[in-house]
Amino acid sequence: MNNPEKPALFPELDDMHLHRRQKFLYKALYENIRNKQLEAIVITTEDVREQEVGTMSSVAARQSAYNVKFWLWMLDYTAGVDLDVLAPQLAGIVDDFVRWNDANVPFRIALKEEFAEHNKKYGGTTNLDVCAVDFDNQIEYENALQLLSVAILLRDARSVKRIVKAMVFNRYADALYEQLIADFVDDPQEDMQAVQHDAPYSTLVEAYFEDDDVKAVALAKDYLKNWYKHQDGARWYNAHLKIENDRSFYYGYWAFEAGATCFLLDLDDSSIDHMVYPKDLVAYARKLQADGRWTTTKDAPLEMSAAVSTRFDRPDGEVCPK
Repeated sequence: MNNPEKPALFPELDDMHLHRRQKFLYKALYENIRNKQLEAIVITTEDVREQEVGTMSSVAARQSAYNVKFWLWMLDYTAGVDLDVLAPQLAGIVDDFVRWNDANVPFRIALKEEFAEHNKKYGGTTNLDVCAVDFDNQIEYENALQLLSVAILLRDARSVKRIVKAMVFNRYADALYEQLIADFVDDPQEDMQAVQHDAPYSTLVEAYFEDDDVKAVALAKDYLKNWYKHQDGARWYNAHLKIENDRSFYYGYWAFEAGATCFLLDLDDSSIDHMVYPKDLVAYARKLQADGRWTTTKDAPLEMSAAVSTRFDRPDGEVCPK
């Protein structure tokens, strides 16, 4: 009996070195990581169903469900999948990001009820206005910046606004985040300069206050030069050095927020040549802008749609009815 033909992960996979966006990825590694991510999506989806609403484990399960899908998106981007294919897939990932943050609400309420007597006795407080995404945690902070910046560069305004709404309790706390969302909120904090994590992020914030574009580009370059060494602790950090049997947690190393900054400030990035800078994604954003096109517009409804879901097992991003 013949084995069923294995679907191509994207056109001309054998010529992957011609398409990949970073040099560490090769065919066998990509296939193995991608298959592992697809398995992880199934596992995390089931885990979400098994967790009781209002528990810490429910919040953690939602976070994992979001992470595995976003990492798969980054992997496909790194592999060279076409941006027109990747652009519509982001909305489904943002759905999971929103679900993660929504799951934190009943958990905080349950926590407040659990410690009500203790707080009454000792004068403590259980705050409800705490975001699931902990900006004090640099790894979670960077991940949120990456997702937001990808949405900005895909001109996916609906996703940007949904991310901002989901992280409402993280407003007014970090200058880089506020600069990135300034065009999408009614109360931009464009004068804010304080950041949650000084290194390396304060350097990129300086670019927003620099009148000289050449100096602003120099700041972006300096940021890119120092970005990677500050990502120690991320699941994917140094994954290219940990490849065994064509397997790893490598999804790509991308300072998407630097790309979003150059796009938003309309900086000439022709002199930027750094592996972690998503240059073609910035060019894609500029082409969409020049053509007056959006993946989704700012006036698109923010409600989560249950009508369709993205097929993550198909890099062509086919949308199918549920």
